[in-house]
Formats: sequence, C-alpha cells, structure tokens
Amino acid sequence: MRASCFDSDDHKEGRKDAKESSETEENVEEQKLFINDSAAAAANGHHYDIENPHIPLLTSLRKKLDPLSPLSSHYSIYKVPRRLLVKNPSAYAPSLVSIGPMHHGRKDLEAMEEYKQRFFAGFLQRAQLSLEEYVVFVKEREEKLRSYYADTIQLKSDKLVEIVMVDAAFIVLLLVIIAEGEMPECCRIFNRPYYISNIINDMFLLENQLPLFIIEDLFAKIEIRINSSSKKEADEGGKGQEDEEEMKGGEGKGRGDFFFIELVCQFVNLRGDIGAKGYDPIKVKNRKIEHFLDCLLVCHLSSKKDSPVKKELQIPSRIPTATQLHQAGVKFAESSSTNLLDIEFKDGVLSIPHMFMGDYTETIYRNLLAFEQCHYCDDSWFTAYFCFMDQLINTPGDIDLLVECGIIENTLGDSLQAAKNFNSLAQGLLMTGESHYADLCEQLLTYYKVPWHKWKAALRQDYFCWKLWLMGE
Repeated sequence: MRASCFDSDDHKEGRKDAKESSETEENVEEQKLFINDSAAAAANGHHYDIENPHIPLLTSLRKKLDPLSPLSSHYSIYKVPRRLLVKNPSAYAPSLVSIGPMHHGRKDLEAMEEYKQRFFAGFLQRAQLSLEEYVVFVKEREEKLRSYYADTIQLKSDKLVEIVMVDAAFIVLLLVIIAEGEMPECCRIFNRPYYISNIINDMFLLENQLPLFIIEDLFAKIEIRINSSSKKEADEGGKGQEDEEEMKGGEGKGRGDFFFIELVCQFVNLRGDIGAKGYDPIKVKNRKIEHFLDCLLVCHLSSKKDSPVKKELQIPSRIPTATQLHQAGVKFAESSSTNLLDIEFKDGVLSIPHMFMGDYTETIYRNLLAFEQCHYCDDSWFTAYFCFMDQLINTPGDIDLLVECGIIENTLGDSLQAAKNFNSLAQGLLMTGESHYADLCEQLLTYYKVPWHKWKAALRQDYFCWKLWLMGE
C-alpha cells in the first residue's frame, strides 16, 4: 500500500514538474515577445523593465489585434438596427428559407435545405458545371463576397463557400424556372402556394441577401438555355424568348448582361403587390444593384427623383391628418402613376398612388425601410414617404377615407389595425433635415390654414346633407 502511495506521489510530482515546465516555456515566450517590444521601444527612445508585470495582458491584446482585417467600404447587407426591431421583430427573420450566411443553420429552416440541395444538383446538371470548377469560382470571389456584409462573417472559408455555392445555385435556377414558367421535378415544392409565397417573401429580407454580383458572374460563366415553349407563353400567343435563344456565359457585354437584369426584374415583379405593376429593366441596368432588396427599392424610386429638394425648408412638425385635410376642402384621388412614391398636390387635390396594406406588404415595407436607413440615409425616399403617410393616417377614419378614394387597398380588413401598422412603420426611423416631400407638406399646410377652404367645404357638406334630407322626404 505504501509503495502504491509513493508511486502516486511520484506521478503527481511528475505532472507538477511538467506543468511548471510548460508554464516556464510560455513565460519565456512572453518574455521574448516583450523583449522585442522593449527593443523596438528603446530604438524610439523609450525604456521598459523586462520584468514588467503587464506582459500577459500585452500578449493577450496582441493576439486579439493581429487577426483583425481592414473594414470594407462597400458593404450593403446589414443586420437590422435594434431601434427598428421593437415593433415587429419577426418581420425581418426568414420563415422558410435562409439565403446567405446570416441565418444559415437555424433549426426551423432545416426543412428547406434538402430542397436547396436538389436545386443544387439540378443546377450543376443543367449548367454543365463541375463541382471543382464551381468551388474555384466561388473561392476566387470569397474576399469580395465577405466585404458586402457590414458585420464580419465569422464562418471559415470552406463553410462560407459551401453556403454560397448552394444558395447561388438555388437563386440562378429559380430565376430560370420563373422565366420559363414550368416546374421541373426538383421544384415540386412550388406546387404548394403557401411555400412559394413564403420563399419569395424571405428572399426580400435585409438579413437574407446574397450579393447580386455573385449571381451575375455565375450567369456570365455558365451556359443555360431558356426554354421558350412554356404553356403561359403559348396561351398568350407571345413571341416568348425564341429570338433570344440562350443565355451564354463568357459573351460579356450586350444581350447577356441585359437579359440577366430582365430575369431579376421578372423575379422582383412577383412583389408587385406594393405598387408598380411592372419594372423597367433599363432603369435597373443604369444603376448598380447590390441585391434583390436593393433592386426592389430602385424599381420604386420616384420618377421625380431628379427634382430639387428644398434643403433650406423647415419641415412642419405635423401636417393635418387625412380627415382634417378633407374637412378643410382637400380632395383625395388615386394617382394615375403606378410608382408608389409619386405623390402630388395640385388645385386642392392630393393625388396618391394606389398601395396595399397587408401582412406581407408590412414585412416588405419594414425591410425596405431598414435597408434604406442603413444604406441610403442621405437619399431616403421610402423613409420620407412613410413619415408623410404616418402624418396623414392617425385613426381608422383616415384609413376609411383613403380606402374610399381608392388610394389604399386594405387587405387586413381591419381599419384600426391598418392605422396602427402605418404608425408603427414610421417609429424608429431617422430623418435628416431634408425631405423629398417637404415642399408638398408646405403646400398642404398653407392650403389648410386658409379659412375660406374650410368654409367652402363646410357649405358643400351642409348642402349635401340638406339634399339627402329632401330626397328622403
């Protein structure tokens, strides 16, 4: 027993000596690093004690600082600011499919990963692209790809490349399938309307984006023939894309580039429920597009974008609500413009383009606003629009008035909920001292303050009520 105990003690002493030896080696290494720092400092006229007690802290800080890479100045994919998450955080999180690295690996999104793998296999077969070629293609663009994300992507190279390969293939094949109008076997998921609507919705979320350059470069590399014999085109008797023949990689400029933009706009047009009934590819082509959400925003930019903004104008703290303006004689009309942002006030008539308000539209509005707040804070059209509409709408009565005039299509069905949605959309938004609707606000406020307009509106209302009373008699 004693021998056993002595053996145990010897083992303990051995481990202790080994540990102390290891610690001594680590300290020696730290001393060497510090001596190097001290030598460098001495060369600059500074002197430090080698036995400085701060050596461990200095070493730790050095290990943290050394891996830091320079920040990119070209990022366009952001995490949603916390101030915008308060009212409806679920509006910014994908419900079915993750795109890119920010939501990858979430347990509730795993069901779609198998479908994406099927898309991946279908893409490789159709594009006649080997796995090795595809890996090299994405690896060559990895550094640029990482630079598009405002927050550092912590994933290792191989994992990020794998995510991008699968998601880019999914997007490319999806664009092609939508253009053809026919669903291959790998896409049977789209036979479920609930799934396709959620997938489209998820692909316009700010945190769920893939830089569009990687999709465009991929289209330029591969050769995919667009099948022009879809049933929809045959029924409509259109020419389809027979004259376009095919989308070829390597041709570079010309028809290939423009055709890619057409495919993107065709996909973005699936979100036509927020305003325009068709998007202009030339408008998109003439401006660098960062991702799908950016494309949707650019498609909705006002046709009056080049009109001067009154920078020196003091924006009124509050313009009257729609009901108050109506009582002061302002007439409301649905604008003939299909551009959501084209609001005009002329001859006492406030013309506002038709818009939808529903569950899906609230989500897309919130993500457009979040992206604009992060990326286009100096030219924030959507922010100005919703701040303006927030002032017009304060009660269910304001919603009812705009619904009656054909301006708002309330798919929620509840006027109170629609009013709350409008008001909450504007909360947390940051506005500069300029506004694209500053001049419009000034015109409305000036009109509202003229007593004669209120008297005339009151007389008209009294006359209308009196006439109804006579007809009732």
